[in-house]
Amino acid sequence: MASLKRVEHKSGRVVYRIVICMGYDKQGNKLVKNLTYSVNQSATPKQQEKEALKYAMDMEDKIKYGYDFDAEKMSFEDFAYKWLESVKDNIAYGTYTNYQHFLESRIIPYFKGFKLAHIKTPHIEAFLKTLVDDYSAGTIRGYANVLSGIFKTAKRWSMIDNNPCQDARKPKKVQEEQDIKFFTPEQSLMFLKSLNMSYVVTCKGHERVDDTGKPYYVKEYTETCTVPTQYKVFFNLSLFCGFRKGETLALHWDDIDFSNKEISIAKSVGKTESGFDYKEPKTQTSIRTVPFPEEAIALLKQYHIEYIQERFRHGTAWQGDLEHGGNIFIQSDGKRMGHTTPYQYFVKHLHRYNEWVKSNPVKAKAEGLEELPIIPLHGLRHSCATLLNYLEVNIIDISKILGHSTPSTTMNIYAHSFEEQKRVASNKIDEFLRKNA
Repeated sequence: MASLKRVEHKSGRVVYRIVICMGYDKQGNKLVKNLTYSVNQSATPKQQEKEALKYAMDMEDKIKYGYDFDAEKMSFEDFAYKWLESVKDNIAYGTYTNYQHFLESRIIPYFKGFKLAHIKTPHIEAFLKTLVDDYSAGTIRGYANVLSGIFKTAKRWSMIDNNPCQDARKPKKVQEEQDIKFFTPEQSLMFLKSLNMSYVVTCKGHERVDDTGKPYYVKEYTETCTVPTQYKVFFNLSLFCGFRKGETLALHWDDIDFSNKEISIAKSVGKTESGFDYKEPKTQTSIRTVPFPEEAIALLKQYHIEYIQERFRHGTAWQGDLEHGGNIFIQSDGKRMGHTTPYQYFVKHLHRYNEWVKSNPVKAKAEGLEELPIIPLHGLRHSCATLLNYLEVNIIDISKILGHSTPSTTMNIYAHSFEEQKRVASNKIDEFLRKNA
């Protein structure tokens, strides 16, 4: 990080002395670059400091990563890789590998041979159209975001005047699929009921091997299945607390404060250089304490008892983490639950429930149950935001519960899903006016 020192000359002119560390030589001596920057003399001291800091950061990037060159001469490919290296330390490893994949799979092959300064908005739009037949709307937005990030950086470093991605129109497919997928408040209640139901499952005939190694055939049979308690807990926390999947998988029993009905989020599970492991949460505001409803206490305590019983049943064969009370969500031997497991079970459960509704229409209608949309697991987090808005929780509190950096982030994500709640509010006004007419 560059260091700044404000210097005021006798004439009243203000400049900033800037020192940028460029690393160390073989003898361990610090290598520095000294700069002097003259700020806007009519600005306030705070504005001058902000101006000097921006200049220092830009110059540090240029000097440290070698970006002090002409965009007319630099190839897009060279700049893209240098950009990727520059952002590596500020993003999660999984995000970094995703960016790398986006660049190497489609972006660089398409723009190979282009000079950075020669790429214009029509080129961006033409590239995005090539993705429509191969990728979902979400993936196409990912490609667009990487491109925009590259050109934002080039503009910030004064290499180009405009970001060609800024006014680029996304393909019609992307525009039509902007909606996030979630349960409505009514569907959320149905989903919670579905977790406590029993389902008759048909198991197809298959071969097995006995203890002596001799194979034998098992005929088709049916069995009654219920949702294991740990999945009930996982889905309840996702719906009521709005946790991200990685945040939920990282939970330990010590993170739960039963007395105050709160859960502490201070870590996450995600892709790292060593595989899927613990890492810092997505942002600093993701580190938070989230309250959970009274109704969830009994379920959590029930699962804790089952967890302890399972642990003692395994004895020394238990492979789980014993620190901080142990991982809450586990495999059969106590190890932390795999990162794909909750999604796989979630989708299987939704299909199983919908089959039950179709097979038992009269009973389902009597119990107020309908088929549920097949949403992604992250849709439970979206459902949480929608439910909180429906219950008239203010946007600032919703933002804090979800761990967003600002309330505007929450509004940008959920503006469309909150539209339905606006209509509910409008209906309440109509009802009020009719009563008082």
